[in-house]
Formats: sequence, C-alpha cells, structure tokens
Amino acid sequence: MENCFTTIFNQRKRKSILFALAIAVLYAVYYFKLNSTIPTTLNIQATKTIAPQIPNLSKYVNIIDLHEDTKENFTCIETKYLLHIVKTTICLHDTRDAVSNDIKKKKIWEERLITEVISFLIKYPHMDFIDVGANVGSYTMFAASFGRRVISIECFKPNINRIRKAVQIENVQDKVVLVGNAIYSESGKTFKMNSDPFNVGAQAIIEKDTGEYSNDDMYAVTTIRFDEILPILQDKDIRNAVMKVDIQWAEIFLCETGKKVFDYVNIPVVLMEWDAVPHAKARMGVVLKFFIERGYVATKDMCADLNTADAFNSWPGDIFWVNMNRSQIC
Repeated sequence: MENCFTTIFNQRKRKSILFALAIAVLYAVYYFKLNSTIPTTLNIQATKTIAPQIPNLSKYVNIIDLHEDTKENFTCIETKYLLHIVKTTICLHDTRDAVSNDIKKKKIWEERLITEVISFLIKYPHMDFIDVGANVGSYTMFAASFGRRVISIECFKPNINRIRKAVQIENVQDKVVLVGNAIYSESGKTFKMNSDPFNVGAQAIIEKDTGEYSNDDMYAVTTIRFDEILPILQDKDIRNAVMKVDIQWAEIFLCETGKKVFDYVNIPVVLMEWDAVPHAKARMGVVLKFFIERGYVATKDMCADLNTADAFNSWPGDIFWVNMNRSQIC
C-alpha cells in the first residue's frame, strides 16, 4: 500500500512539475511575441527613413519627404484602368476645382494624353518621366504606378500634400522624387501665387510680389532654376525621360535655365500645354525658338506635324514636341 501511495504521489508530483514547466514556456512565448510586436523607440528610429544626401544639390531645392505623415484628410479616388494594364490613386481638392471635379466624375484626367504617354513608355522600357507642374499628380501617379522613376515638380503646397498622400497609398515612394519649387529665372526667390479655387491648376506666381512669407502660407513658393534638378537626375542615373510641362506661361524659365538638363538627359518627347494668349506671345516665342533650335518638331499627337507659322493662331491647347525617329511610333 505504501509503495502504491508513493508511486501515485510521485506521478502527481511529476505532473505538477510538467504543468508548471508548460505554463512557464507558454508565458515565455507570449512575452516574446508581445514585445516583438510593440514598436519600441529604438525600432521606430531604426526604421525611420532619412532623406538621402545628393551631391551638389542647391540649398533652394526642396525635396519633399514622401514618408512624412499627411495629417489632412483628402478625398482620394482609384482611377480607371489605362490600356487595361495600369491604374493609380489621385487625391483631389473639393469639387469647386475644375480638374478635381472632372477626375471625380471620369476617374481620370486628360485620358487621351496620358494614354499616349503610357503607350510611349510601354514601347520604351528604359524611359523615365519628368513632370513639371504636376498639379494633383495625375501624370506623376500613372507613370510611377506603371513602374517608372518620376521627378515631379510642383510648387503649390496643397497639391504637394495630395501627391504625397497618393504616393503613400500606392506605395511608390521608391519611384518618385517630389520637388516643391517653382521654376524661375533666378534661384531662391520667394513669390506669392494667385488664388483660384475653381481652377487650382491655373494658379501662377505673381512675379512682382516678392518678400518674406511664413512657411504656413500655402501661396508662398520658392524658386529654382530648372538646371538645379540636374544633381537629382545624376544621383538617380536618369538619362532617358519623357517630359510633361504645364506651368502657366513659365515655360520660358524652363527653357532659359534648363540647357544642362536637356544636354544630360535624352528627352525625345515633351508634352506641353500650349497657351499662346496675346499677353504671353513673347514668352511662348522664346519657347518655340528653344525647341526648334534643339531639333524638336511640334506635333499634335507625336505623329501629325504642326506648322510653326500657325503657332499663335491655330495650334491645339496641348502639343507634343518630338525629337526622334518617328517611324517607330507612327
């Protein structure tokens, strides 16, 4: 009887020890998992993205941190598919803005033109994209979502914030460099922009309105010369790119200050808004001369030539400057 009692006691003792060990193991596993999922200060610092140092970059070039949290709530829409292969996200202004209202209704902006750009990028996989005057980023976002590297230049802070939010939603921070400046003949100037909530894309800098402005002033912009993006292009090794330009009669500054960029990068196609209103005729004449002297041909759709004699009379509102053998695209 004593041996039987001792055996039972020992069995119960072993079970108690095993049970205690099991509890200890489970607690250790739980503790490890709990601590591995809680982001400590060290983990946060270790994963924080630090903006790269780009050699020879001007102090006036404002590269936007695309990982910074966007505190505002925006209306962001998923676009329709283009060519059945690519869609993206665009973050909008309220529906007073003509562009945002159109995108909200149609799920895309300037579909014909963006389709032509994407079609060209499909044919030439080595081509990247430069978006000068990005507005809310329609072209920037389609090119980035298609997998191309994009240098996007936009000076209006509310537009910048919307592009950053769309970039984060699409997770294309590695594809986009967003430059928050206006292109001008001099670097480091601060100007105000005119306000037009009904057509944000038509806002332009007021060249006579210079001075000191608060960083919180959404209409204050800092200027750069176009050649000042050259260190970014060199750092990213961008040697071939399609360009889109829509900067409200400031195209003259791109031409006057962009020789080094055009010398460094092969830019066979430039999509440009052509708004040759009477008060801008002199400026657009400089633009016309710049591209013709560089061997570009003005076209309607990359293929149908436009007569330069009609530049200020009957050219369409958007043109493609082309400098390449067009037998491969027409």
